[in-house]
Amino acid sequence: MPPQRFPLEVIVTPRFDLFYALHALTSATPTPLDEWKDQAAGRLPPEFWSLARRVAPVPIFWPLLADALNRTQGAMTLDEIVSGLRSIAPDEIRANVLSGIFHHRPTVEVLIKRRKTPAEVLTAGNHPDGELLRHFGLHPYVADSPAALAISSLASNAAGYRDELSLVLEKFLQSGFGSDWSALEPSLLGAAAELSARAEECPIAELAAELRLPVTFDENSGAMQTRSGKVVKLRQIERCYLIPSAFNTRRWWAKYESGERVTLYFPVRSGASANAFASSGAQAKRGPRDQPRSRVSKVNAEAVFRALGDTTRYAIASILARKPASSADLSRSLKVSKPTITHHVHALRAAGLITETADGGSSRLSLNRETIAALSAAAIEDLFSSSGDLPLLTTRQRRTT
Repeated sequence: MPPQRFPLEVIVTPRFDLFYALHALTSATPTPLDEWKDQAAGRLPPEFWSLARRVAPVPIFWPLLADALNRTQGAMTLDEIVSGLRSIAPDEIRANVLSGIFHHRPTVEVLIKRRKTPAEVLTAGNHPDGELLRHFGLHPYVADSPAALAISSLASNAAGYRDELSLVLEKFLQSGFGSDWSALEPSLLGAAAELSARAEECPIAELAAELRLPVTFDENSGAMQTRSGKVVKLRQIERCYLIPSAFNTRRWWAKYESGERVTLYFPVRSGASANAFASSGAQAKRGPRDQPRSRVSKVNAEAVFRALGDTTRYAIASILARKPASSADLSRSLKVSKPTITHHVHALRAAGLITETADGGSSRLSLNRETIAALSAAAIEDLFSSSGDLPLLTTRQRRTT
């Protein structure tokens, strides 16, 4: 019996880059994104800064806040991130954020159940999370510090904290990050196609080393080990997402647990540079965010055939070829769950088969006619090429490597 295939998926999503960009924007220290940072800061309204400081009093809060939607698996659009945060239950966002700050489970339980206030916890002698809390500006504890006020607000009024966080994100998107992401996305999709092809060719241990992921995989022992020494059994991993990233300069990653199951996210820094279009003015040239944009520069015939080889994805492509539709429309038409539709749409998008236009608070998807039109020529070039090595891997070989 062949070994079970590692549950790896390559996706393109701003669910982490949105927060990493805010970290770079609010950080006082130089970053590799300073050209983009200068331009982005100049676009923001004056009220943004005071509101952002109430939500994230120190920059390290932003990567933590990316974990607020940890129960939503897979890719999310910018609109889905904001709407998801607005609809999250106050108790859930309180638990998610506090768990990221306090890694000591008994402390988290006390705070979630509101048996003690953050002030009572943080002033209680030697705290087990003391070093971590120092990074968040919470140790030593100063009652009227911005960090202490933010945590007190979260603990006592989680709904208000959630609404302010959603408002900060909306202002950031409206000021120009939505257009930034639109400009970056085609490059990230190209990186995703290359990453998907590489993931098909080599085992996860080799791929992790090649990408310099902050973990190591050992398929012989059936375990993944973090740099801190924590071990996760490979059989516990429900899904592992690789995400081309333009803003992850710190090599952050995320691990979400649900019972004994674990979901992993590794945003991998790609060649897409926010600085490049900030300095060249490409963002302005792209026009408004609601303009259609092509998703592909060169057709990867193998990626297209692989994407359309799935019956559900072929059905989605058939629908979108006739009429633009939202993910919700596709879910209703095919009687398939929204997460499943999202998974298939991202596979089609990574192959360059989807174009997208903004429509109010949602997106309308269409089949990229240019990709289909160019497919025949691309396939002829690949199949009838007289030079180059042939990657003669069968499906069975791909799945067992």
